[in-house]
Amino acid sequence: MIDIHTHVLYGIDDGSPTIENSLEMLRVAERIGFRGVVLTPHYMSYTNFVSRVAENKKRLKALIKAVAEENINIQLFLGNELYYEPDMIQMVETGEFTTLNKSNYFLVETMRHDSSVEHLQEFLYRLQAKGYSTILAHPERYDFVRENPNILLDFMDKGTYIQTNALSLTGFYGSASKETAEIMLEHNMVQFLASDAHRVKSYELMERALDRAEEIVGRKEFEQIMNLNPAIVLGNRGTIQCSPIEYSPKKKHHFFPSFKKSGKKRLGGVGIQ
Repeated sequence: MIDIHTHVLYGIDDGSPTIENSLEMLRVAERIGFRGVVLTPHYMSYTNFVSRVAENKKRLKALIKAVAEENINIQLFLGNELYYEPDMIQMVETGEFTTLNKSNYFLVETMRHDSSVEHLQEFLYRLQAKGYSTILAHPERYDFVRENPNILLDFMDKGTYIQTNALSLTGFYGSASKETAEIMLEHNMVQFLASDAHRVKSYELMERALDRAEEIVGRKEFEQIMNLNPAIVLGNRGTIQCSPIEYSPKKKHHFFPSFKKSGKKRLGGVGIQ
């Protein structure tokens, strides 16, 4: 399996604090079946999470060396998780942040409570106009998707792929994210399933999450979103297929008790017949 979204690169953002912690994360990742891991530290221009690619490459080199010394059978790749900001489009060619493994694919996130969906879509479209492909990170955590999962069909129709956090299936981010992630998987709205691992615990919980994902989508589709599609990204060749199904929310039934007419009663000033 290949994990395209992690915070395993140490000392960069809110993920792994040390190289020792990164190695422990990778040991667990290897044990549960990962053979490729993309390191995607946050790039948020208004915070301290703005490490340059050159610095990230230095840490990647040190981590690759340590992984080899520890005999951990995992291949590492570099990327970023871009935090969407309207003016970021001007920075794409500066080299301050990078695609996934130097491919054409950018991994993009937005605020959980962000309601400016049109602006986000415009940003993604402008990236695509520059020749890039776009992947929206963990939309099951965004309010606008929880309220209407079908909005992802519009994103996909406009060329954006969808990455879901596997841990959402365990309730790690709350019941709303869990329910939304299940809906997304059930309706073929997910092209990538990843860990978004920040700590060792993230990978320790992944086994249960992956079992649940396979239970929902079946073995063939599980292989597609955990291995084949990520391999297309890392190799920067091939076509990712999308065949989403529109979600139809179940109607909620309201049941009201019936009362026999046996004279008036007063309860809190309300007359009940």
